[in-house]
Amino acid sequence: MNSNKVTFDNIRTRPSNNATDFQEMYGFLNEHYNADKPIILSIILPLYNEEKTIRSILEDLPRNKSIEIIIIDDHSSDNSLNEIRKVDGYDKFKIIRHLANRGYGNAIITGMQYATGDVIVSMDTDGQHSPDDIYNLIKPIFDGKADYTIGSRYLGSYHYSLPLATRLGEVLIEKFLQFFFGIKIMNNQNGFRAFDKKLIPLFSDAKFLGYAFCTEQILQAKLSEHRILECPIKVYNREYGYSKIILRKLTLNIFACILIYYMKKFYLNLLKKRKTIKGFLW
Repeated sequence: MNSNKVTFDNIRTRPSNNATDFQEMYGFLNEHYNADKPIILSIILPLYNEEKTIRSILEDLPRNKSIEIIIIDDHSSDNSLNEIRKVDGYDKFKIIRHLANRGYGNAIITGMQYATGDVIVSMDTDGQHSPDDIYNLIKPIFDGKADYTIGSRYLGSYHYSLPLATRLGEVLIEKFLQFFFGIKIMNNQNGFRAFDKKLIPLFSDAKFLGYAFCTEQILQAKLSEHRILECPIKVYNREYGYSKIILRKLTLNIFACILIYYMKKFYLNLLKKRKTIKGFLW
């Protein structure tokens, strides 16, 4: 595990990306390009009141004939939509606006409904994620080594003072996931993820539609026996705005989610045993 001890000297915001940062990814995507189905990568950006960051994120995202960018505005009350329109080529983005604030998970689900790529990426719009890490997340999926990848600052690096409550919460969830489901995910609430399109129906059936959606995705994939891989990414200090997460609500929802899926796991195991016994007797 990378300790990544943070000091004031290395606290910094996300640097800008340019085309040279994506050359390796562009070459990789070109290898998988199919003229009959040109879009092979969909990038979903859930958006809620991020007028200070959304423009720079969009300007730094990779642009390629194989990539589509899907923005789900979860009923922002600021100038986020106007900032999108300032980006060159914004008319090529798929922009969908919720008529009411429906939550983080719902925004991702809406994005999946419009995604046409073979691999889907979800990425936060608060400026903490670096677009050049998209390649780290999608490569294992295209290479057939994973179905679902999760970005991890602990395998990569982070450049901000991590609140103690955040780290303790992640460790607690990590231990619960490991004990009850046999899976170790350190940065389990990170929203920077990628998955094969075949998981869209599974994730669209989520019950926790706020930020606990991140935990539910992991459990859905695990119980369905999909391959999950944690990948190194960089996470930067948030320069503008504030987190929309209500910690107490999120904590309750996460543990409710874990309980429900543990009961589901128990039930599925019971069914398997009954089928085994029935097959043995008959």
